[in-house]
Amino acid sequence: MKLLHLADLHIGMENYSRTDPATGMNTRLLDYLARLDEAIAIGQESDVDAVLIAGDIYKNRTPNPTHQREFARRIHALRSTGVPVVILTGNHDVSPAAGRAHSIEIFDTLAVEGVLIVDRPRLLRLDTRAGILQIIALPWVTRHNLLAKEELQLKALVEIEAMLLDRIDRFLRQAAEDLDRSLPTVLMAHASIDGATLGAERQVLLGKDLVLSRSMVAQPGVDYVALGHIHRHQSLGEHPPIVYPGSIERIDFGEEHEAKGCVIVDIEPGQARWQFFPLAARPFLTIDVDVRGASDPAERITRAIARHALSDAVVRMRIEADTAQANALSTLDIQRQIETAGAHYVAAVAIEIERPARSRLGTAADELLEGLTPRRALELYLRSRETPEARITALLAAADELAAEQ
Repeated sequence: MKLLHLADLHIGMENYSRTDPATGMNTRLLDYLARLDEAIAIGQESDVDAVLIAGDIYKNRTPNPTHQREFARRIHALRSTGVPVVILTGNHDVSPAAGRAHSIEIFDTLAVEGVLIVDRPRLLRLDTRAGILQIIALPWVTRHNLLAKEELQLKALVEIEAMLLDRIDRFLRQAAEDLDRSLPTVLMAHASIDGATLGAERQVLLGKDLVLSRSMVAQPGVDYVALGHIHRHQSLGEHPPIVYPGSIERIDFGEEHEAKGCVIVDIEPGQARWQFFPLAARPFLTIDVDVRGASDPAERITRAIARHALSDAVVRMRIEADTAQANALSTLDIQRQIETAGAHYVAAVAIEIERPARSRLGTAADELLEGLTPRRALELYLRSRETPEARITALLAAADELAAEQ
């Protein structure tokens, strides 16, 4: 049996973009859709028997109709070939409040044949043309998923986390005991696993992570662990394989050097082999140049730009200069040079000047002058007040919740 495993589609991320004149759509939206089309094509060329999407379909919990339409078109294309699709809810998909519909619930409501939406932990059997696939499904866990209201009352955060981890562990152990060992089995989860290398998902996190141990997901009888949530592609073990395919497209410069792609899995009872397939993600490129001491700083900047292939890239340039050089340089002229070289988008031209005196925010003062996200501004403020790390984490998570609702 062959499977296509992908995750973290984040349809609707529109940073570093412009409007595409041919379609009227955002160019970064088109990037994410093109990567999804590539992944689907790879699955079709590999003649897969099922598609597993391990969460985070959209950039947030309230996708607009265009985003929903474009994703539905891709699901329809998959279903037209007869391939079943299993989709977990991720932290970007779940409702921000109990009782409200999540972003992909419409597929369940319409009972779209061959499309299975999993928003609760469960053990299921999926009929494919190659036979039955067992799936232990663990979508993004929220407190109201697993705990009753009375269990949450007057409980400290650490107690709630311990209760959740205990419930998850018991569910996974029981599901493993209920497996038919004669069938191929996948454990599918949208979660953080201990030891995983984190990436830019820290900047777009909605909700607080529970971190599961590898032993919790490497249950007896599980042949492959199909993960989502961490954007960096990585394998955390081979018995069974514990694999994050990573996100399908780069979100920001934190993912500048990461390969983006999907995974094809060859599975049978007792073993699984997998292969990562890179996708043609849009390049992100940082150009660093130090012009201090240069007699002609503008010429040095021009040469630095010429050394890089900028075609269709999202580009930022960071220039180290002294005060006199900074006053003589034109960021607009530099931006035009980068655009002329074929860049898709100029994210920033930042001139960093040595300053002998710092404010009480230290190096963060430079960030404030150059512009930063509201989330980063909040983090810098909290750190300047010497706020405890646990409190910073809680406040940033609350800010993410508010941003998601907006």
